[in-house]
Amino acid sequence: MTDTNFITDTLVDLVKINSVNPHLEKGGQGETEIGNYIHRLLRSFGFESAIDQISPGRVNVIGKWKGRGKGKSLIINAHMDTVGVVGMGEPFSPIIQDGKLYGRGSYDMKGSIAAMLGMAKSIAENQHKLAGDLILTFVADEEFESVGTQHLLHHVKADACIVTEPTDLNICLAHRGFGVYEITTQGKIAHGGQHQIGIDANMQMGLVLNELNNLSKQLNHKHKHPLCGEASLHVPLIKGGQSLFIYAGQCTIQVERRTIPGEEEIHVYDEIFKILQKLEAADSKFKASMKQLIWRNPYEINSEADIVKSLQRNMKSSNPTNFIGHTWWEDAALFGEAGIKTVIIGPKGGGIHQQEEWVDLSSVHDLSAILLQTTLDFCNQR
Repeated sequence: MTDTNFITDTLVDLVKINSVNPHLEKGGQGETEIGNYIHRLLRSFGFESAIDQISPGRVNVIGKWKGRGKGKSLIINAHMDTVGVVGMGEPFSPIIQDGKLYGRGSYDMKGSIAAMLGMAKSIAENQHKLAGDLILTFVADEEFESVGTQHLLHHVKADACIVTEPTDLNICLAHRGFGVYEITTQGKIAHGGQHQIGIDANMQMGLVLNELNNLSKQLNHKHKHPLCGEASLHVPLIKGGQSLFIYAGQCTIQVERRTIPGEEEIHVYDEIFKILQKLEAADSKFKASMKQLIWRNPYEINSEADIVKSLQRNMKSSNPTNFIGHTWWEDAALFGEAGIKTVIIGPKGGGIHQQEEWVDLSSVHDLSAILLQTTLDFCNQR
């Protein structure tokens, strides 16, 4: 059993700490304070714990309950940073009402951190003997560039991992990836009255946008995944021209392409680049360039993997197994790329990245119990 009062009190403490990612909002404090809080608790339980500084104000915390060396090792992971708080009244003053705890990060993902610390307390107090190592990782920067997990994976390995992102206590087997691309069309600057000379880069970009719109519609119909849904594409940013009465010399857009498991980096790049090649072939005046800014792989784990089966066995009877996929990207992909079989489960809640964020307290308590029982089961396998 886990201590539900401790879990609730710990979650209150965690939400009070400003751990906003400083890359996302001015005034964000990063992970140092919350990392120190977690580190002190782990040490008080008797866990091995270390703070790993990545850069000023940015830290990972790694806790370990060492096994006897004859079982399977397990990482349980959560990120400590949150998105910004603009528009929120009292983001760091948690309120409990009707079984819900409100505040920034309560759902994404301090509820999960509290659940992990609750299971750590139970393991220590009951002096559970594990055959394999349990490694609790609390990482920086998931909400921006995931430098925390990338840094972690240089020196932490295990047989399997549970990432505790919110899932409403469903087992998440897959998530989408994404690529971000910058496309620039070149025009020829001229006076607005010199149409024989000027080439409008914005109009040229209109041709690109039309083709991207057609591609977006095709993706929504032909690229589908049973858990993650369809692939998608949109253009979140556009900038072109310098003034009225002047032909635009340059127009730039950024394209966001959400991918599903099975889609590969080179193929996604090529499908967009071929649009530019097609337009150049049709019009000698059309000039455009493209570069990839970001790529994050989609992820999927087989439902027959040992860690998935272990998690299934230890779900409460009131939480029947329901496999889902996420439409956003998560650090699970990085663990998967490192060869670590990774599954995702987290609490119930709402308002993720919104001005009113909340987590269901009973689901946080349930998550802690599920993590405890899964750890005892998996780490004692050979």
